[in-house]
Amino acid sequence: MSKQLKLKFKKTLKKAEFVHADLEYHQQLIFEAKSLFTDEIRRLLGLLSDEQRELLEKEDARRLEVSIQMQEESAKRRENLKQIEEEVASKILTSDCTSLVTTDLVAEECDPEDLKEKTKLLELKKLFYRIAAETHPDKVRANGFSEKEVYRLEKIFKKALNAYESHNWYILYSIAHELDLKINEPTDYYIDWVENDIRNTLGEISKIGSLIAWIWYVGDDQRKKAAIQDYFQQMYNFTYPEL
Repeated sequence: MSKQLKLKFKKTLKKAEFVHADLEYHQQLIFEAKSLFTDEIRRLLGLLSDEQRELLEKEDARRLEVSIQMQEESAKRRENLKQIEEEVASKILTSDCTSLVTTDLVAEECDPEDLKEKTKLLELKKLFYRIAAETHPDKVRANGFSEKEVYRLEKIFKKALNAYESHNWYILYSIAHELDLKINEPTDYYIDWVENDIRNTLGEISKIGSLIAWIWYVGDDQRKKAAIQDYFQQMYNFTYPEL
């Protein structure tokens, strides 16, 4: 591995670390932002006339139906994650995991991008199963770890599981590094995967930053008023009077 590649990879990891810290900042504050924004909306709803509130309640009923559908979809996703976890537990508890990390790519003709994606999927699988072998709750309990340590490793396992499910190579790589697992020397592929994660993470930050609750939370008085008007327009097609 060349010195240039090594330094470029290190620089890219530092950038990824920064954007993930920024994402964590937004994710933690958005809960408070939504809570305070909801309190303000409730206060403003209480100031409306009975007739005005009745119109808005009808729109609320429609939105509730949409919310239920989204919750059902989320439940299906959680069930899929549970199935993956059970599958992993079964394999880990009955294997030394050697066979799980030695699979080679099937030799076939494919374009470079297709090969890169296949390589990434293979590396994701290798990293995930190696991490799972060290952190799966059933495995660590069987090894006699304390409940405190089981809890700590279970959090790491769940983080790895979500990263694996979302094809987030950087998170898996970071967890493997944290667990002091032996990791292959970085390649150009590794840098591409981390840069892709950086783009995706910046996209998540942008989504939070565009939420009305966030704009209201971080804005001055004028922006707060504009955010509230936007909320009532988007949610109810209603212009709040004398705001």
